[in-house]
Order: sequence, then structure tokens, then C-alpha cells
Amino acid sequence: MTQLIGLKKMTCTGFIIFMILCSMIAILNDVLLVSEAHFVGNNTQVWQNRKNNIEIQFAYEPQLPIIDTFTELKFSVQNTSSNEHFENLTARVVVTNGQRLFKFENISVPGGHFSVKYIFPDDGTHQVLLRLDMSDDLKMLASFNVFVPHQSPPSILDPFPAGISGDDLGISISKILAILLPAFAILVLIITIKKKPKKDK
Repeated sequence: MTQLIGLKKMTCTGFIIFMILCSMIAILNDVLLVSEAHFVGNNTQVWQNRKNNIEIQFAYEPQLPIIDTFTELKFSVQNTSSNEHFENLTARVVVTNGQRLFKFENISVPGGHFSVKYIFPDDGTHQVLLRLDMSDDLKMLASFNVFVPHQSPPSILDPFPAGISGDDLGISISKILAILLPAFAILVLIITIKKKPKKDK
């Protein structure tokens, strides 16, 4: 009987460790995807200036932005003739939906790629305008679009509404906790019930 109880405890502990490892792998996968210098995905946009051999890549994370949540706007500036990033640039980013605008001023770009975080206040198409100061006499302007889908407010029955598939790190952690915490609570309850001594009749 003691061996059986010990085996059940080991099985429960193994299950908890397995769930924690799966959560850590999911989180690390999201972090590694965000840290890429070149962007891969359906939402990557490219602007080119063939005369000056300049290519600007733009992407955003999550791929389906969520209203009132940070969206990372990522830029990469590359020399198309040498395939190397431009260095020591100064950037300015303006985000607008035609009615309101928000500015990020004097962004230092030492390694050719940078990002800013912006909270989209409403759905629809938003324009992201980038100005790069390459040198005293060379300034580049580029324009990109971000589409923010219409979202239903979350409910208790569905805290993760349909249509939001591109998860950022915060949403991933929330989903993992929403699964792990109830499972852990049930596990503790089962162990507690099984530990109670049976009363002799």
C-alpha cells in the first residue's frame, strides 16, 4: 500500500514537471522568434530604394494586433549590394490612422535594426511612417500598413477570443497559466483527499 501511494506521488510530481517543461519550451520558442534580425512571416513588408541600394524590412508582433495591448513594430535596414545592415542611423516613426497620430522621435539605430512598441487604440488600417537619417544629405522615407482586426471583448466563457492567433509573450503566459493553475489545484485536491485517514466504522 505504501509503495502504491509513493508511486502515485511520483506520477503526480512527474506530471507537474512535464507541464512546467512544456510551458518553458513554449515561452522560449516565442522569445526566440521575436529576437530574429530578419523577419519571416506573412506580415513582412519590404520597401526598397534601388538608387541608393537600401532595403527596409518591416514586421509586427503579434501578427494580429490586439487593441489596447502592446504591438512591437520591427524595422531592419540593409544595404542590398553588400547584404549588411546600415549602422549609426537615426530614425523617427509616426503611427497614424488618419485621425490621430503618435510619434517616436530620435531613435538611435546603431546596428541597422530596431523596434518600438505601440498600443493601437482601435481597429482598422493604420499607417506606419518611417524617416531615416542616413547622413547629413541623405534621408529616407518609407510607409507601411498595419491592419488591426475588429475584436469582440473577452468573456468569462471565452477569455481568448477567436481571430487572435499571433500570440505575444504576455498572451502565451496567460494561456499557460489558465491551463496549469486549474490542473494544479485539482491535483492538490486529489492528493489531499487521498491523504485523509479513513474512519473505522
